[in-house]
Amino acid sequence: MYLRAQSAAKCQCPAAWNPSTLRKLYRAAREFVRTGVQEHCENTIQSHCLLPVTRNAIFLACVVATASLSQDGPPFRSNVEIVVVSCAVVNASGVAVGDLTRDEFRVYDNDARRPIVNFWTDANLPLTLGVLIDSSESQKEQLSEHHLTAGELLQRILRPGDRAFVISVDEDVRLRMDLTGANTDIRSRLAGSFGELFGEPCARIPSRIPGLGPVSACGSSPLWNAIYDAARLKLQPLTEVKPGNKALLILTDGFDSGSARGWNEAADAMNRADATLYAIQYQSSLGGSFAPDLYRLIHETGGTWFHAPKGEYGPIISRIETDLRRRYVLGFRPDKLSGQRRHDVHIEVTRPDLSVRARKTYFEDPPRDPQ
Repeated sequence: MYLRAQSAAKCQCPAAWNPSTLRKLYRAAREFVRTGVQEHCENTIQSHCLLPVTRNAIFLACVVATASLSQDGPPFRSNVEIVVVSCAVVNASGVAVGDLTRDEFRVYDNDARRPIVNFWTDANLPLTLGVLIDSSESQKEQLSEHHLTAGELLQRILRPGDRAFVISVDEDVRLRMDLTGANTDIRSRLAGSFGELFGEPCARIPSRIPGLGPVSACGSSPLWNAIYDAARLKLQPLTEVKPGNKALLILTDGFDSGSARGWNEAADAMNRADATLYAIQYQSSLGGSFAPDLYRLIHETGGTWFHAPKGEYGPIISRIETDLRRRYVLGFRPDKLSGQRRHDVHIEVTRPDLSVRARKTYFEDPPRDPQ
């Protein structure tokens, strides 16, 4: 998440706010910025009397409010740029490690080490989780299992305040279930919905088989298109309006059939949405199991993948929940913003035998036109 705020604009957010009022934070922060209260947001979020979830939301709300007010307030003259990256840290067994301190982290922006100016831990933030079901020909034999798995995963992961959506991909990409809350009977919704067309459709071309009508130019499994559109249309719009973590879980063999978008474009879209990609990989009916582009895409977004279990999904659910429910958040200022919109970011820790799961890219906001 890339955040820009006026250095002259300052705000104070009350420490008494409870996490249940998080949805009101943006409106309240906007008013504090408008009235010019003289305390800086960064000082507020470092207060030890705030819950981590509240501190995070206050920081984001104040910065977003300041940025939005700059459009109708005084001319934008000087600014402070802060890049905020969240990450999970796991040991060699994939178990989350939750006791690290700021001094144990290192952040590199385009290979240059940057000081960490903000550091906190998010715990139990609301979650927006999308599930993408590969319904292509290579997964037809396992399609009923995919539907049962999607329903079970969502029923077990979602909590009050969370939301989910479900997309299926074969020759067409369809929205099987739009954003809905945890109290919905998700299994019934999936069983009774064919879904509506979703995202940018592929062109239709004449079939080479006599008597067969036009077919999709993207083939039977435009997986990268579906991930790209899920990030762009469902996850990215939530970045500034709903606090919490965002992720996409795909049930697939990992093979794309010719999307108009490449895997790297799908990864960029996920990074712009500040979302993490996970996958449960199944055997393809065509025999393939090694999907390097899928692994690259997941690595770029800071996620991980699992081989399809033969029975219980509990360990997979536990790993995903651990990643998404408890995350370290690091804020740093880039050395300079030279107009290179895409930045490579790398996070590591000094404690041995630990791995960091974090996105590998962030995008600089385009420069504002002088007023």
